[in-house]
Amino acid sequence: MIPLARRLRLPQSRRLPRREALPLALLLLALASVFAFGNDRSQFYRHGNHDWISGHTMALIANFSAEHGFLGFQGQKLGEDGERAYAVYNRFPIGPYALARLAMLPAGDDIPRQILAARLLMLACFAAAVALAYLALARLLGDRRIALAGTLLAFSSYYLLHYNDTISADVSTNLFGVVLVFHGMVLFEQEGRFRQLLIKTAIAILLGWHVIGLIAPFVLLALGRELLSPRADGSGVRPKDERRLRPRAILAYGAFSALCAALALGFNFANEYRALGGEVPLRDLPSSAAFLRRSGLEAEEAYAAAVAWPAFLRGQFAGIGGMAIPFAAVDRLGLDLAQPYHLVWPTPDAAPRF
Repeated sequence: MIPLARRLRLPQSRRLPRREALPLALLLLALASVFAFGNDRSQFYRHGNHDWISGHTMALIANFSAEHGFLGFQGQKLGEDGERAYAVYNRFPIGPYALARLAMLPAGDDIPRQILAARLLMLACFAAAVALAYLALARLLGDRRIALAGTLLAFSSYYLLHYNDTISADVSTNLFGVVLVFHGMVLFEQEGRFRQLLIKTAIAILLGWHVIGLIAPFVLLALGRELLSPRADGSGVRPKDERRLRPRAILAYGAFSALCAALALGFNFANEYRALGGEVPLRDLPSSAAFLRRSGLEAEEAYAAAVAWPAFLRGQFAGIGGMAIPFAAVDRLGLDLAQPYHLVWPTPDAAPRF
């Protein structure tokens, strides 16, 4: 039987050696298990936050259409004047809802099939994030076996394995966007490939806001490195070569990212303003109010206490502790990590929901 590489007439340098192909094969096998093992994914099969988020997002996806201007809303109700009014929920970019809507089209009006299609989309985004993380680590570390071990360790987190099929605009699709940009940053740093980084960033911002937390420090640190890095001879003057263009490229990347985020956020705000009849000031729009509340800038006392630094840091360390616990050990330890505000150190039941 003729080897595939020979039939395709690939040059010897393009063929993947067996010792490098094995880690990739093991990774694909592990990812296959994510799809093969699980409960009845055409149903709401996990109690608590998992089901609540999935059901809420399914309602938003069902309402997502050109007829309503691609507005995110939970439903409509009759106002005092007898006119229909939107119950808007427009806090995330439109990317996840558009993708899920397309994935659910073949299911028609069959709700279980719609749920299954949406869950498979979330698992596909999770798997793609794992694969991209592996490829990025393999480039950074130069050893595919170490990259495989690190990737499997990171993505075997209890939280990721529990929530990877949650129908949500804030989990797997967001994770895919972050890792997509991380992979683009690695290619930019190693090979100077700038255009692919811009494309990946635009896609990621359409999928969620979390990637901004990666872009901002990257721009600041990369720009600082380029501006402060001295010549090899210690004179403190940068050489006149192609690297002088890198600070400009990094600044352009930061400006491009900010523009993409502003356009995505502006679309949401404009949509809300239109849906609410153009009578609600920008500061009082539901998305604006949610931002102010979550940030603690204008929050009720309970919310302000939840986002205060001591409570916030406690929650972050609790989350890190939860990620370090193997999936199979959670039940034996009597923990309920999947529920909000029930991490390694449970907080009172009265803790506010966001």
